[in-house]
Amino acid sequence: MQRLLVSLVLLLSLALPSLAEDTPERLAERWYAALETANRSEFADLLTDDATIIIEDQEIEQTKSEFLASLDEWESAVKGTTVRHKLGGMENGKLTMFVCYEFPGNTTYSREIFSFRNGKISASAQGAIGETCEGF
Repeated sequence: MQRLLVSLVLLLSLALPSLAEDTPERLAERWYAALETANRSEFADLLTDDATIIIEDQEIEQTKSEFLASLDEWESAVKGTTVRHKLGGMENGKLTMFVCYEFPGNTTYSREIFSFRNGKISASAQGAIGETCEGF
């Protein structure tokens, strides 16, 4: 009986850290870390196969594969860019983040809303809310 209890405790200790990594907040943290380097493999792992990425200001809606293909362009744009983000809140299973993109030539303040399914990001919608990050 004691062996069984020890085995269960060991299994739970191994499983709990991986469960914590799948929280919406942790997935968003991984998203922004991947943005800094245009990490294609990380995005491929983060997104559901049927994920949609929406960039409202440019009226762009991308599938997962279209988004991954667009990372070549993003990789060039992100050089010299600082991306700061903070949690806006979680409501009805959607996570809102506020993000300050400081590009070498301009700044954009945006609101990004993430949806989740099965421990992955199923949708991301981004829209600008300002051209400065005052008060960020």
